[in-house]
Amino acid sequence: MLEMKKTIILLIVLASLFTACKDPFLNSEYLVRTGEDLSLSNAEYFSKYPEKYSKWVELLKYADMFNAMNDAATSSTVFAPDNDAMDKFLQWKGIKSIQELDKQYAKYVVQVHIIKGIISNNDFIADVNAGSIPIKTVFGSYLTTSYGYKITDVDDNLRDLSIHDSLSIYLNNQAKVASIGSGGAITANGIIYTVKDVIRPLSETIIDRLRVYKDEYSIFIKAAEITGYEKVASVYADTVSNLDGSISINQIRNTCFAVPDKVYNDAGIKSVEDLESYLQAGSDFASPANAFYKYMAYHFLPQSFNKETLSKFKVIGEVSLYDTKLQGNIITVNSDNGVLKINNLASVLRSNIEARNGVIHKIDNILPIYSPKPIRVAWDFCNAPDIESFVNAYGATNKVGDLFSTPLTNKETQIDLSLDHLQGNFGTLTSFQYVASTSKTPAQSYRKVGFFKCAYVSSAQNTVNTYGANMDNLMILNLGYTGYITLKTPTIIKGKYKVVLYYAGSPGLKTFYTNGSNTRFNLDDYQKNLYMWKGLPGTFVDVTKRTNSIANGIAADVLWDVVEFPESGTHTLKATILDINAKTNSTYRQMWDYMEFIPLEQ
Repeated sequence: MLEMKKTIILLIVLASLFTACKDPFLNSEYLVRTGEDLSLSNAEYFSKYPEKYSKWVELLKYADMFNAMNDAATSSTVFAPDNDAMDKFLQWKGIKSIQELDKQYAKYVVQVHIIKGIISNNDFIADVNAGSIPIKTVFGSYLTTSYGYKITDVDDNLRDLSIHDSLSIYLNNQAKVASIGSGGAITANGIIYTVKDVIRPLSETIIDRLRVYKDEYSIFIKAAEITGYEKVASVYADTVSNLDGSISINQIRNTCFAVPDKVYNDAGIKSVEDLESYLQAGSDFASPANAFYKYMAYHFLPQSFNKETLSKFKVIGEVSLYDTKLQGNIITVNSDNGVLKINNLASVLRSNIEARNGVIHKIDNILPIYSPKPIRVAWDFCNAPDIESFVNAYGATNKVGDLFSTPLTNKETQIDLSLDHLQGNFGTLTSFQYVASTSKTPAQSYRKVGFFKCAYVSSAQNTVNTYGANMDNLMILNLGYTGYITLKTPTIIKGKYKVVLYYAGSPGLKTFYTNGSNTRFNLDDYQKNLYMWKGLPGTFVDVTKRTNSIANGIAADVLWDVVEFPESGTHTLKATILDINAKTNSTYRQMWDYMEFIPLEQ
């Protein structure tokens, strides 16, 4: 808790330095000056070289952030646009002066160029090679890094793999870093790298991001406005007051499937009124029960999925399901000869349009609400919006980026999701509830409930994790004897299914391979006692591990040969640990991967 309080205080101080409405450091002195660059603050360094930075200084002052650059106690890395970069930026905005910028937007522009702390030249080059800087900007976003840039803001069929200006370093595929020669300019309170382009802050939420494309999405935008869904789609963070008096901030991320005007027009829909008629929406558009509101909610997913993630299939012909923000309704995603298809109807015309609170995919179909037949569901226990937000907030605090989806490394990482908050409180978790009892296994070794990021097999196999786990992660459970956890499944389409549990075995658990470990599972009214690990390693999914008792691997056990769901919707899973070893054995823990629902022929 003390560590969390320190973090909150640090964030508050940082926010006061860089986001105050009035410059808090006006007329203050902090540094002893000699006139040498090393004795100058960042602000004074910019002022010393007006031929290069005068317009950046003008922007800093307009955003009330100039004197924050004087503070000796606050070191920062600044990617400072030169005057030519500022001129190009104003031209791109269609204005002639900095004073024509919205003042809040001007502040965002400044913030996205500043990172707290000093990124040395060697660290910066390492970050360039890694593809991103793992520390958030003051704006709250990560900067990607690359050698050269790609043309991406076009429809997918116009994109190519060409890398332009490949000998130069770029930030966010936008801003060219001036040749650093002997390195960035070191000052008394930071380091400065000059950039030849302004980094554009991703300040627009989803609907505002669509407005950037002028009249291309006018019907979809108007539909969001009249249904009130524009407000839903503008939320990027949720502040929650916890029972202990602390405050948690959960990041909100969505995926939007946006329909352009041309697609509507080709279907005979020329206006939002025509869309209302097509949907037979009545008049109370803002009601969640209204067909128009449902249509808009159906075009949003409650997590951010780029095209690459949507395109990951384990086997040829696999169909993936994703919950939409219209409760109880899903979309299907599959590959049709290499073309990504949504509901077997829509293709993606332009992918990965980034917004502050998610990602947008431009599609070529109206995408009406769809009720598919039963489809296989692979429910990854850690793949929930609140867990993803929590894990990524931990990653931001510990300077390892969006850990939920970052590439594998040679290290395993475990994050405490329990109320113990052993590593800090990074958000409010509602996707599961648990009750823990006495356990001999220390929570410092294995959390009561934890997110476990796997390590890669080797540097030569750095995209394959050592367990073979789905999504490269596992859920740790160290709940003690009679401890239990409850979770909600994703939406399952009505029908009959076979249910299979996938979980991890490892050398520390091989004492249970002979007799197994009793755990009772309840799925709604269905119940099954499963002796986990019994028969390993001979029942590992990976056949190459079936004779290796010291292998990390994934086991699969059938929980129910047949379950029937009379209606589409979510279901409650409860697991109770009934093995006394969960209380007495100092290495006992369960490591869950995912649950598979396999539709049965009807």
